[in-house]
Amino acid sequence: MNARLIKLWNDLQGSYYFIPGLMALGAFLLAMLTSHIDKNWDYRLAEDLGWFYSNKADGARAILTTIAASMMTVASVTFSITMVAVTSAAGQYGPRLIGNFMRDRANQVTLGTFTSTFVYCLLILRIARTGDGTGAENAVAEFVPNLSILVAMGLTMVSVGVMIFFIHHIPETLNVGNITGQVGRKLRRDIQDMYPENIGEGEQSEDPDAGQYDLIEAVPIYNSAEGYIQAVNETAILNWATENNAVVRLQYRPGDFAVNDDVLMHVWNSDLTAFKPAEGDSKKLRSGFAMGQDRTAHQNILFLADELVEILARALSPGINDPFTAINCINWFQSAISAMMRANLPSPYRRDENGDVRIISYPISFERFVSVICDQSRAYITADRNTCLKMLTILTELTAKAKTDAHKDVLMAQLKKLKRSAMENLPTELERDELKAEFEKSERMISDPEYYMSVQASQEWGGGRS
Repeated sequence: MNARLIKLWNDLQGSYYFIPGLMALGAFLLAMLTSHIDKNWDYRLAEDLGWFYSNKADGARAILTTIAASMMTVASVTFSITMVAVTSAAGQYGPRLIGNFMRDRANQVTLGTFTSTFVYCLLILRIARTGDGTGAENAVAEFVPNLSILVAMGLTMVSVGVMIFFIHHIPETLNVGNITGQVGRKLRRDIQDMYPENIGEGEQSEDPDAGQYDLIEAVPIYNSAEGYIQAVNETAILNWATENNAVVRLQYRPGDFAVNDDVLMHVWNSDLTAFKPAEGDSKKLRSGFAMGQDRTAHQNILFLADELVEILARALSPGINDPFTAINCINWFQSAISAMMRANLPSPYRRDENGDVRIISYPISFERFVSVICDQSRAYITADRNTCLKMLTILTELTAKAKTDAHKDVLMAQLKKLKRSAMENLPTELERDELKAEFEKSERMISDPEYYMSVQASQEWGGGRS
């Protein structure tokens, strides 16, 4: 039930050595295969390769040496360009985005292509022998690995294509529209994947006897390390609770910071009496949590929301003053909140196959999610007329489309906060009067569906209608 394996896999996916390492291993196996074919293939068949055929080992070695040297040079330049791009993005859009660039498959495959081509040529260079022309009895015969050279040239052509793609890809990755779009789409996908959570069999209502879970009667499981929770293996904890006929209440979710000796979870027996953990049970339960030095996007939709807020805050800073990038972020706010409105939030009381409560794990509520987006960004948005109008637009549309009173109440509260803050922070009276009129229109649109439809169809609404 060790969650560190989950963390290790996520770290490998976000590294610059995992995929290049696998590709280098593949190059090693390919070199063994082609060299074996060259050694056992009838020499006459090599002539069928046409102009790829070489009858001198000196020429073969020169080709392989040239390819190997050029690949390492290009790989070094590629790595340098990647580091410049990562540094530039971190400085302009925020250090949280470094992980996005590290996980970029195109960068990893590009570096792996050059590295694996170098490894392949180096291994084939070892078996290309010039031979001994003295005629001695034990002289080494000349050997030209024609098929291997053909494969090396093919890898070189692929590397040239990858280099051209990489030169195009790097400017694309630094485009702020692509960056916000990547974060926004991942946030939406993660919301759709996370809810309902796959921890036992969930129920949509609160447990009728929720008050019986008294923490005084529970056995606390203390943390033995400190850092950010990066992964929680909920399935393994559920299986442990089922096997030991216990109930576990998780105190932290991924993204939270826990210090040493904090309570990670509380444990009861199934009859809600104090659980007596056996030797090693506390260690097994703690191994369901993986911790690290920073927050990650794994199992943590709030981290992605914070990334969008950070991009917006930097775009509206006095040194940059780019409201249109902030508006782009607000558009993805709308996408994420809309997905959260349709999400099927599970009950915190998770049951096993027999219907017994085994885990108490509170999901991120709609109110908390909206607060992270709106409350953190409001101070920056309401100081700019354009972004304030855009935020008013998406909150109005989301509120009008809300299907539950709970969602509508949360969004209406955010609209009121936005209006109050805008009246205090907008610099001119003209802008305040304009926003006040838009807020009055927004309130009427929310309360009157017919008026909402008529305004949406008009040229006056700022929701992108033509």
